[in-house]
Amino acid sequence: MLVREQAQRLFELALAEFAPDWQTAGACVELTQHDPEHWVSGLGSYGFVLRNRKTGAAKILGWRSGEIRNATYHRGISYRVLEAYADRITDPIRRYFEEIGVAAGAGARSMFLGRPATGVHRP
Repeated sequence: MLVREQAQRLFELALAEFAPDWQTAGACVELTQHDPEHWVSGLGSYGFVLRNRKTGAAKILGWRSGEIRNATYHRGISYRVLEAYADRITDPIRRYFEEIGVAAGAGARSMFLGRPATGVHRP
């Protein structure tokens, strides 16, 4: 499992890489299955509020409903998806971003800490 700070950092790195038009608007929240308002992705899920840098649109991750007008609500992100991203297995996070509608176009070059995400080294 990840601590909240690790989850926040990994999620923000993934946003910068695969969804640069979006940013977090607040701290990461650990979700629980015991709260009926939380929309979890299994044990170890995290919630975020996202804002589009250009349009101001909001996406609420990890809650079923809320008070933010014109926001869309989506299930939270599993710590396993974030751990996979940390290990450079990027398919799960890209699929999650596509599911919630924040993924950048296919032409976006994938970089992680200044290195290509493909894992292929070319001399």
